[in-house]
Amino acid sequence: MPPSTEQLLAIARHYWPASVSDADEPGPELTRLFKRFDEALQDLGPWRGFLGQLRTLFPEGSVGDGTGPTRCSFRCIVYPAKGVPMPPIPWAVVGCMSVLAPVFTVYGITFEYEGRKRRAARLHLTPLPGAMQETARVVARELEARFHVTELPREVAATPVPVIVDWTQPPRTTLFDALFDSDPTNIP
Repeated sequence: MPPSTEQLLAIARHYWPASVSDADEPGPELTRLFKRFDEALQDLGPWRGFLGQLRTLFPEGSVGDGTGPTRCSFRCIVYPAKGVPMPPIPWAVVGCMSVLAPVFTVYGITFEYEGRKRRAARLHLTPLPGAMQETARVVARELEARFHVTELPREVAATPVPVIVDWTQPPRTTLFDALFDSDPTNIP
């Protein structure tokens, strides 16, 4: 059974501070967050296996790992093309699995270019534009099957939470920010 909205709000408050601290050291919330993320990174075998499976499912595309130290989720990125250098691509599908709660989300990003340089990215939540739908469905199916996580409904992800996540502050902070990523279009 997926966590309730109240449980997810409590998780967000447990790992993210409610106010900005002037202290040189992180407060107890961020200390817990860093510890939890370090714990999650201790066994990357299942995540690497998941990325390998996605590569077999999308042989014409490129699958990357967008997990980073400033996030609270594992992120996979599926691009509809591959190559070195990567040609300008119209879109990407991103799957995020929270390290704080047994939930995931899948979203799309479309890109605008000036020549070969990416100049803008636009976030797309469900329903995704046509070309991304099947890719997003497969990523979601694989996340559920491999990790036994539940997709976080869009309306729950949009729930405001009274915490500060990176540079996002209340009243703009949502469960999406706290459980996945406060800068979702920032991908390689």
